Amino acid sequence: MKLGAIAIAAALILAGCGGSHEDDGTRATTAATATAATDTGGGDTRVTGKLPTGAEGPVDTAEEAAEGPAATEASPEASAVGPSSTGGLEGADRSAATEAVRDYIEALDRHHAARVCALIAPGGVDLGDLPRRRGGCRASVRASIGSTPRDGGPAWRRTRIVEVKPEALGDDRARVTTTVTHRFSDRKYVSVEDDVIYLERLGGQWRLAKPSATFYRAVGYAQPPLRAFAPPAGW
Repeated sequence: MKLGAIAIAAALILAGCGGSHEDDGTRATTAATATAATDTGGGDTRVTGKLPTGAEGPVDTAEEAAEGPAATEASPEASAVGPSSTGGLEGADRSAATEAVRDYIEALDRHHAARVCALIAPGGVDLGDLPRRRGGCRASVRASIGSTPRDGGPAWRRTRIVEVKPEALGDDRARVTTTVTHRFSDRKYVSVEDDVIYLERLGGQWRLAKPSATFYRAVGYAQPPLRAFAPPAGW
């Protein structure tokens, strides 16, 4: 994957899907699990595993829209624009940034709200974006994960990582383009999406500068807002 695909991913409409944390028995497919990664050269890090049978990649938006309102999942507002890469992250920074992304996706998948909030930089989560507010970040995220979209669309169920590509942006900042599969409550198959995750190194640790598209899907957004793909303000 090349970075130019980010803008396309932000505009593509991806099919939702059914399923839950338990095997729903409707399809003998398992999303790829981020258990190990190997550098394949050129800056790409591929996770051990493969897309499940029936997984759908980015397709023509008009074709997807014809499937019905539940198919309209990604924000088509405009292309995301980001800072220029200074090259792939290397060594310990590469490993640490990749691990932060894995922890973040796993925390959402397991509904570990405290871990999600801890992995995002202070002030990175706008509580006004959450459908259910219960005071602070932890309680609000815990109440919001798995919410059904207000328009009655499919509810997010889980996400798995297929591939990650970490890039250095300079000034202790990084961008990790992450291919993921999503399961939704109304579909028997997974959809494939490129998420764009921005990180910054704070106190020697890599943390997300802000929530990504997967976060918004997890808390009940039928269409992740464009800001989920765009760089943080000031970057």
